[in-house]
Amino acid sequence: MVDRRLEGRYKFFKGLIIAVFAILGLRLAALQLLEAPVYKTKAEQNQFRFLPIRAPRGDIVDRNGKVLAGSKIVNTISLVRQQGEVEELEQTIKNLEALLSDTYPEINAAYIKKLLVEHKGRPYEPVVIKRDVSMEVVSRLEERRQELPGVVIGKEIVRFYPEGSLAGHILGYVGEISSAELEKMRGEKYKLGDLVGKFGLEAQYEKHLRGQNGFQQVEVDVRGRPISRKDLVTVPPEKGNRLVLTLDYELQKTLETSMDKTLAKLRKDGYPTKAGAAVLLDVRTGAVLAMASRPGFDPNRLVPPVSVAAVKEYLNPPPDEEPTMVNRAISSRYPPGSTFKPITGMAALESGRVTLDDLVTCKGSYWLSPFTGCWKAHGTVDFMRAMAGSCNVYFIEAGRRAGAEMMAKVAHEFGLDEPTGIDIPGEVTGILSSPARKRARYGPIREKWYREERARLEKKYERLLARTESPAERERVLARKREEEQELRAEYRRKGWNVDWHSFETFNMAIGQGANEFTPLALANYVATLANGGKRMRPYLVQRIEDCKGRVIARFGPRVVHRVDISRETMETVRKAMAGVTAPGGTGSWLFYNFPVKVGAKTGTAQAGRGEDKDLYHGVFIAFAPVEDPEIAFAGIIEYGYHGSESAGPIAKDVFAEYFGLNKDKKEAAGQGDPGREAAGEEGAGENPPSSPPDQNQPPGGNQPSPGPSEPLPEDGEAPAASGTPGENQPAPDTNEPGGAQSGGAVLNGEQSPASDGAADASGSESTPAEGV
Repeated sequence: MVDRRLEGRYKFFKGLIIAVFAILGLRLAALQLLEAPVYKTKAEQNQFRFLPIRAPRGDIVDRNGKVLAGSKIVNTISLVRQQGEVEELEQTIKNLEALLSDTYPEINAAYIKKLLVEHKGRPYEPVVIKRDVSMEVVSRLEERRQELPGVVIGKEIVRFYPEGSLAGHILGYVGEISSAELEKMRGEKYKLGDLVGKFGLEAQYEKHLRGQNGFQQVEVDVRGRPISRKDLVTVPPEKGNRLVLTLDYELQKTLETSMDKTLAKLRKDGYPTKAGAAVLLDVRTGAVLAMASRPGFDPNRLVPPVSVAAVKEYLNPPPDEEPTMVNRAISSRYPPGSTFKPITGMAALESGRVTLDDLVTCKGSYWLSPFTGCWKAHGTVDFMRAMAGSCNVYFIEAGRRAGAEMMAKVAHEFGLDEPTGIDIPGEVTGILSSPARKRARYGPIREKWYREERARLEKKYERLLARTESPAERERVLARKREEEQELRAEYRRKGWNVDWHSFETFNMAIGQGANEFTPLALANYVATLANGGKRMRPYLVQRIEDCKGRVIARFGPRVVHRVDISRETMETVRKAMAGVTAPGGTGSWLFYNFPVKVGAKTGTAQAGRGEDKDLYHGVFIAFAPVEDPEIAFAGIIEYGYHGSESAGPIAKDVFAEYFGLNKDKKEAAGQGDPGREAAGEEGAGENPPSSPPDQNQPPGGNQPSPGPSEPLPEDGEAPAASGTPGENQPAPDTNEPGGAQSGGAVLNGEQSPASDGAADASGSESTPAEGV
């Protein structure tokens, strides 16, 4: 007899098995008949890879076609991440480390894993481990190919700077796009791993320089190794556009070589200088012929993957090292020192309060507090002799008569407080102070503080008065309130010191000290504007952009942004006065004593700072040539270079010699030297013998050398702290010069001016702090 329960179970499981196999059959049929194309495509995708071919960036060339930034084909080592094969990937990384670490110490397992993590968004795209690999290393890897599944050895076109560090701060460098940049450039067909301009022209003209990437289809085996096939698709890349610059290769090379030579010499002589910047402009067009910043860098070392050594040296330097990735020509501000005196001179002449016949007697220091010293006692000088000899006393008096607002107006006309608009990122705006600007800057801060303190006081005494229980107690609280209000008003008046303008600030401003700071490019553009008769041009670096076939797609040229509101007569007078700087008796005469082209110039020694840096000075130099029909203008600064004529001045001379073709006869150029100093130091030349360098064991500062033959070393013209007494911390007048600190005077159209007699705008006679102190 059949058990009904067992029969029921049998039928159930039989039906279940039939259903399962029916489902499996239907699914198999669907896979074989309906979804076969899908899985075939997936299989092919696992079999074939599309490797990107980077487009070569457009070349950057100088005005004569000399390549400054180009491309080259290099061997690359890449690694394709193998999904599901973690152990195999780990072993591959270890093998790579063992094979590469002796040649490239920075490539270790941690470094490779870091790169893989950074590119985890594209697991099947090769991650470049190293570019520009030698054939020796390539051969070594090929011999061990079986141990390196997923490693791809290929070729790639990469950015290359054939001149190394030359014009590095102008050209910039390229690097892998960051997540922030990728988000910012959304919609522009960038992806992780792409190289973009990070600095300089590479960044400014990124959209023109980048090309169109191509790709190559490759077949790989199960271990990720490429299989040679000729029938696969390859789409070639399209090269980017070419930038043709205004730079002249020879001038740029001369400028940088001379700057490096000057910095090395100054360091050898004991000066703590490591940095500087210089610019050479075409005064007729605004074209930048040369621009340099130091310390320099080699952009080849920043092409990814970047070595740890390059990151440490360039991107993350130690705190005691000068930062490298700063184009000091456009991104750093410096006090102008005596190179500001042409501005003071123009302001004085335009104001009508100074004429060329006015005489000022310099006895070594100015006669009004804080009795700012001059680098020597010049005796009685007029405008021309004062400019040639860089007399502080004359220009302080000229600035006093013209007034701070007039000097600020002229400086503004020449664009010292405005960006020049140069076509390169990173330009900062100069700082130009004046009575009105100082009030506008610090006045609102003072008023806000006063309102907040009054409100706090009112709330305090509202609470106290609410607690009083008798009229007598209330009167005592009100009395305390009146006392605190009186103290608050007194503090308000004291804070007015930082809002009001003081006469010593005018004196400092007149000789290029104080709060004013400008970029080397702004100084060069001001000189160019003066040289060309008042047309302020927009400096530019790129003159045209060409496509890969040489067709011009964009052209740039001279553009006048402003015509200065200064008379032609005044500018002509100042140009003649600057020509006297390089003539016998001028502070730059020893440099250009036998130079066949007449040069107009102004030397400068700018106090670097306060406190511990109080005794450190920057060397500044501006110049233009030829005087009769100016073509070029120069501005340069050497940090802690002291005298401008002995630091930045020789750089200007070398560049001018190259521009005017005077370097062809090397023997004649090598013969220039000490005779110029002797000629400049003759009787009546207005010069002293050259100063000796500081003691090798004694760093500059403290017992520093006396001013050199060609440059006035300004005394600290700032007033002492508020708690001091008149004259505290002020430099004593040179006791070797005739006359004491207050014995100076000026002959003004035949009349003797008072010496420290409380002139109307001589408020600097009180001992009070300078702005910001």
